[in-house]
Amino acid sequence: GATMGDASAERLRRGGYTRESARFTSRDGVVLVADLFLPAGASRASFDDGEGASGSRDGDDAPGPRTIVADPAFRDGAPHAMVTCHAHPKFGGSPDMMHRLCAHLASSGCAVVNLHLRGAGSSGGRGSWQGTGGEVDDARAAIDFAIARLRAETVHLMGYSFGATVLGAVIDHAPQVATYAAIAYPLGTRHFWSKGLFGFGAKLLMRAHCAPLRASATPKLFVIGTRDCFTKRSTLERFARGCAGDANEFVDFEGADHFGFVASPWSGRVCDTVRGFIADARSRASSSCDRGASPVG
Repeated sequence: GATMGDASAERLRRGGYTRESARFTSRDGVVLVADLFLPAGASRASFDDGEGASGSRDGDDAPGPRTIVADPAFRDGAPHAMVTCHAHPKFGGSPDMMHRLCAHLASSGCAVVNLHLRGAGSSGGRGSWQGTGGEVDDARAAIDFAIARLRAETVHLMGYSFGATVLGAVIDHAPQVATYAAIAYPLGTRHFWSKGLFGFGAKLLMRAHCAPLRASATPKLFVIGTRDCFTKRSTLERFARGCAGDANEFVDFEGADHFGFVASPWSGRVCDTVRGFIADARSRASSSCDRGASPVG
């Protein structure tokens, strides 16, 4: 029978998004670039003015994000945006690898800011090995852009591999950040013999930003494949269960490896999982607000 991933693929084939580019500046002056994947018809109306973006645009009367018929995860009358971040540039990661994921999510009604980390893609600057050379400020700038320029009232974060570690460092950057999703978080392993050089190398390079992620109560989703070559399933699950908050989820995909999540068929299945997680988080937040509301009358 049809899978949830098949539904995402159908939305993607229908071309329910437009693509533009944007430039903004990190705190230290590095000029950054992001790909903007926007729900179809929302391109011009998503901005507060005409500066900072380029690409195909609809007419001045194009509907804004509030009028897009969206997936239930994003259909609450307020603009949603997602900041995405790619794998490690020094190991072949690039913003382009995120495009299929971004297109799926934009076709579902969520504006996507696909960040080019410094030293990658079209962004300036030079990247670092551990993500401590300004990459965290780059992620903060992308969130600020989504809030200020896309008028996002709810922001979601989704990082792949190294990008998940960078976004984990900014999970509490702004009150608008509502959820965080880590795709193939490269936590690595403690022992060399567990996952070999890949696992031990990830442990040395990819753990600089674990502390803020672990301490945050923001709802978190961790996705891993059972064939991941960097991190054991059980290691990441323990990390996920040890994070603060009571709305964290861990999902493993049987047969998936570390590199397959940005390609079909895993990309569609991951996006369906992320949307379901966001919808559940919204539902829990709404129920919590309802229980905390004071009686009227």
